[in-house]
Amino acid sequence: MSRIHILDTATSNAIAAGEVIERPMSIVKELMENSLDAGATQITVEIQDGGIRLIRVRDNGCGMDEEDAKASFIVHATSKIRTLDELFSLHSMGFRGEALASIAAASRVTLSTKEPMAEKGTCVKYEGGQFISCEPIGMPSGTTVEVRDLFYNLPARFKFLKKDQTEANYIQVLVERFILCHTDVSFKFIKNGKTVLQSPGNCDPQSALYSVYGKEIVSSCRPIDSSIDGITVKGFAGLPNISRASRSEQIIFVNQRLIRSKTITSAIDAAYTNMLMKGKYAFVILDIYIPSQDLDVNVHPQKAEVRFSNESMIYRAVYHALVNTLSQEAMSVDYSFGKSASEKSSSSEVPSAQTAPTVSAAPVSKPYSPAPKSDAPKTDYSKNIGFQNLYFNEPKPEYSVSDTTPKAPVISTPATSEPSMPELPDVNLSSAPSDIPEIQNESLPQVQELVPQSREESLHELVSSRVIGTLFDTYILMESPDRTLIMVDQHAAHEKVLYEKLVAMEMEKKVVSQPLLAPAVVSMSRSDINFIEEHEQELSEIGFEISSLGDNELAIRSVPAQIDPQNVSSAFIDMVDEWMNASKTRNDALILSLATSACKAAVKGHDKLHDIEIKGLLEDLSKLNDPYHCPHGRPIVIRLSEKEIEKEFKRIV
Repeated sequence: MSRIHILDTATSNAIAAGEVIERPMSIVKELMENSLDAGATQITVEIQDGGIRLIRVRDNGCGMDEEDAKASFIVHATSKIRTLDELFSLHSMGFRGEALASIAAASRVTLSTKEPMAEKGTCVKYEGGQFISCEPIGMPSGTTVEVRDLFYNLPARFKFLKKDQTEANYIQVLVERFILCHTDVSFKFIKNGKTVLQSPGNCDPQSALYSVYGKEIVSSCRPIDSSIDGITVKGFAGLPNISRASRSEQIIFVNQRLIRSKTITSAIDAAYTNMLMKGKYAFVILDIYIPSQDLDVNVHPQKAEVRFSNESMIYRAVYHALVNTLSQEAMSVDYSFGKSASEKSSSSEVPSAQTAPTVSAAPVSKPYSPAPKSDAPKTDYSKNIGFQNLYFNEPKPEYSVSDTTPKAPVISTPATSEPSMPELPDVNLSSAPSDIPEIQNESLPQVQELVPQSREESLHELVSSRVIGTLFDTYILMESPDRTLIMVDQHAAHEKVLYEKLVAMEMEKKVVSQPLLAPAVVSMSRSDINFIEEHEQELSEIGFEISSLGDNELAIRSVPAQIDPQNVSSAFIDMVDEWMNASKTRNDALILSLATSACKAAVKGHDKLHDIEIKGLLEDLSKLNDPYHCPHGRPIVIRLSEKEIEKEFKRIV
């Protein structure tokens, strides 16, 4: 008796539908890709009940004649390729020829289509994979596909669908992704009879970004336009203030195809190193163009993943595109009293389906424009970096400055005696006059909003501002020439200065190993020790000398000169843990341990600093590649405009 059976058409189509059609969103994706391949400039997606009851995708593309309309439902029938060789030089979105056949096998489908010069169109109907009818129809040029009652004949698949609202949200997110990539196409999304999303299709990426996320996100994104080794990278790099708790807003297109790629996400993480707090992920939209012969898109049933012929080249192109964009940006935090913490976080959230904005075809204006310059007289503070700190009224120590002075300021221990506070005159509040004239807004000096700065302006501001004191012996306070209060976290600033110095030594391969007076003994698991023994040569190359003591113990006898001898054990354990368990390279893990060492060696909060130490710290900070974030992603510099302060004192409204 034969055990091998040839499946009937209905069963094989249902199996194919299980691979291609996972949920309503999968159908919308396949149909929109077909519309794009048909040259459509207007695409409308309409759904009811999360797409389970109805999905309608209408376009103004090239349409089909009756013969092609019938053939489009045949398995593996496609207009995109003819031979195997063409599979490796694709310029279209769809190519498998499975979409309509799979959709028809799991629903009731009506396809209406008409070519531009044809007198009439064609309407083809399928139900559960069975042909129903083909009739002439009057309609405008283009194609409309209606999909009703998804999985009505596959109850086992139907029960795995989520709530209607959840499925609808999946579809809306997909349409948003297509808007961001295909800026030359006008998309409209209609849910249960209401238009919730529309894009202008005016070829302006900024307009597309605005139509999806609104002005708050637009103002915190910077355009990317880079080309390296024949790979073009476009899109937007979000500033750290709009980072997310997941990778949901790391949107990647390759040759205008929405994909997932571990190589590219790794490059994104590397580019944002030290800019984000732990557990935060960058907001990034990437549109990557690569020669089609260097790309294999036929590795996933839903075309969600691709394979690159040269992974390292892609990594390098994405990494440098992001780094070059972010390096031009000043990333100090501009603070406002006007929003609560919850309002600030909600302002960067994606608009909900009920509040998603619609925009006209007019291009969006620039996200911001500089405010008019204040008429208030400017003061040259360049000579006033030093100041008489309230805590240091005693005679200042003499300092000898030479060309060999290291970049990092030498933090000395201040005198322990309490300073004498200046006496204030007694004021009898009860005798204060009650007829004080009310201050009129017109009599106040003109003040400015905080305006975005270039990186050069921000760095100049750090050294040209007048230091006015310290707050809680932790935050350095400065007044900038343009009447802005600047606060610098002294610990984070010194930590970053030390960290970049250590990293520079490591990147220059200046391997200097320093022996320890007494070996540092660490206890680790057997698997950890096996890992260390396997990579003993690599550890030696970066300055570690390690020997086994047995019983799960290791003796660290020499360490890289960059590592603080007081923190050898913790730095080594952290490095090995990151290297072994977090999929980091040896160098990345070492850099992370250097960040820990810099943190422990840096001046702490509540340490009193002399004015010359503050001056040296600010000068060193201004020379860094990124003076805005500590190695762990926390902000170093916060700015507060005069106008915000005036508002809080109700001097202006």
